[in-house]
Amino acid sequence: MSVITRFAPSPTGFLHIGGARTAIFNFLYAKKHQGKYLVRIEDTDSKRSTNEAVQAIHDGLKWLNIFPSEKIIYQSQEIKSHVKIAYKLLEKGFAYKCYLSSEELTLLRIKSRENGFPIKSPWRENTNNSNDKNFVIRLKMPSSGTTTIRDLVQGEVSVNNEILDDMVILRSDKSPTYMLSSVVDDYNMGITHVIRGDDHLNNAFRQIQIIKFMNWQEPSYAHIPLIHGSDGLKLSKRHGATNIFDYHKMGYTSEAMFSYLLQLGWTAQNENDFDLKKNISEFSIEKINKSPARFDIQKLNSINSKVLRQKNLNEVLDLITQHFSLELKNIQKKRLKALLPELLKRINTFIEIEDDIEWITSDDFVCTDIDNLLILKDKILNIKEISILLNKCKWTKDDIDNCLKQYIMDKSIKFKDIGPALRVALTGKTNSPDIVTVIYELGCTITLNRLNYTY
Repeated sequence: MSVITRFAPSPTGFLHIGGARTAIFNFLYAKKHQGKYLVRIEDTDSKRSTNEAVQAIHDGLKWLNIFPSEKIIYQSQEIKSHVKIAYKLLEKGFAYKCYLSSEELTLLRIKSRENGFPIKSPWRENTNNSNDKNFVIRLKMPSSGTTTIRDLVQGEVSVNNEILDDMVILRSDKSPTYMLSSVVDDYNMGITHVIRGDDHLNNAFRQIQIIKFMNWQEPSYAHIPLIHGSDGLKLSKRHGATNIFDYHKMGYTSEAMFSYLLQLGWTAQNENDFDLKKNISEFSIEKINKSPARFDIQKLNSINSKVLRQKNLNEVLDLITQHFSLELKNIQKKRLKALLPELLKRINTFIEIEDDIEWITSDDFVCTDIDNLLILKDKILNIKEISILLNKCKWTKDDIDNCLKQYIMDKSIKFKDIGPALRVALTGKTNSPDIVTVIYELGCTITLNRLNYTY
């Protein structure tokens, strides 16, 4: 049997971190078994679904490089087949028309909560087939016995059927509910493995009844634990961004986010391995943990930092120039690229380089920070003397390094006595990459101009 998985987001908001991880798990499982990974946009809720949300889903999946094996399916285009199944279930006696008014339904719900019983409409046993339009179709849940799901993550889980509500599968406006549409679409798409968040486990016990009533092949279920914040509570905005694409805007790489989300709830053999082929070959549902994973931004930062340092410098340069909309001359690009290895040792995300762009790319850069200028002016004589020595040396890193060491030795001082001021003159900051590399890459003309600038 060929494996077919699906990621089925609802376009009522952005692509959540948890949803993105679900997509990754579905993608990897299908690829490992040479199967198909499909995407279905569940947009039947026309009041809440938006084009912006659909685009956010596309953008997030595209950024993570999780592309479906076939054209994306939109659930709203399959409504006729959902309605058809609702009436088939009605004809087979597995569903019934319910004519409860909104007031009657409210009272039934209150009574149900008070007594701890599931919602069972009095119309359940009524054989009236009135053609009145004001009815919903409810699934007639079994009232006895148990329903068991052998979940690939949760293990064998059972519920007593007597607690299951007679869920609505077709609304009074003849629109299908999610509980019906999802099952019908899974069947029509040939889904073999339903891998989704464990908040859908309760839905599974209800949805599987439709599958049994229709005598369809049951898919394998894998309900994965949700992602929590560092405090153990359900992940929300108070823990930081929950929209996956926000992390792209924050300077994280798609490789780092993919790798980190893969580790959330899954035991990787090598958590520092960013090789997609290895991830596919090593992935298995059996390695998914049963307990909720905790989102740790520090861990993500660490992974992203490593990814940036391993990336081709041209790729990092492209990320930076695109993000900041930079239009650089070749000489400016050359300087920025040359200093990237030093800069990447000091940052977690590529947008942290923003403070360094001006002093690297601008020929006319001068320090404007008042506090740093005080440091510079206190050592201005030393700066001028170093400028004279640099003007005489050969422009190699070794010669520049020897020049600075000789000056420190001749003055009987330590580098910390003049280092901060030298950095301020050249970069505007007291904390910068290796000063010899900075001087060398800026070049003789720019270096001397900055050291000789009259403040």
